[in-house]
Amino acid sequence: MTPVSFTSRVAAEHRATLEQLLFFNACQDRVASGIVDAIDKFGSPEIQGDDGWLRVKVPGLPDVQSLFVVEQSTGRPVGVAVYTRADLEHVTVLHVGLAEQYCSGGEREHVNLLLRLMKEIRRSSKRVKGVRRLSVHYGTQRARVQA
Repeated sequence: MTPVSFTSRVAAEHRATLEQLLFFNACQDRVASGIVDAIDKFGSPEIQGDDGWLRVKVPGLPDVQSLFVVEQSTGRPVGVAVYTRADLEHVTVLHVGLAEQYCSGGEREHVNLLLRLMKEIRRSSKRVKGVRRLSVHYGTQRARVQA
């Protein structure tokens, strides 16, 4: 199994891989209507470069954060979640992208990358005063967990 780590930015050399995760991901057809709804409601994510690093932002939402899952050996992003503090008590995940091999049915689905990514956001949200809930905008009730 390829060891992965979580980070708030990725090296600019991985722009094409990040574009694939966010915009051209074959796994996203499973939640396409929810993605369209999230874009209509919050805006489309944009990749922004900053001094050799990449982050994902959503214009009009200044407090948006992104969390990447990267392969430790290469720094290649294999997952990304874009989220915001919707109000004092709620963190909402607006967009998610996983490399196809880590999606359900992929050769590395056993790594449970989506679950690990959500747990990492939940863990970091617990450190923010007042946050009580984490939800995925285009998820189901089962995706909502106490922070």
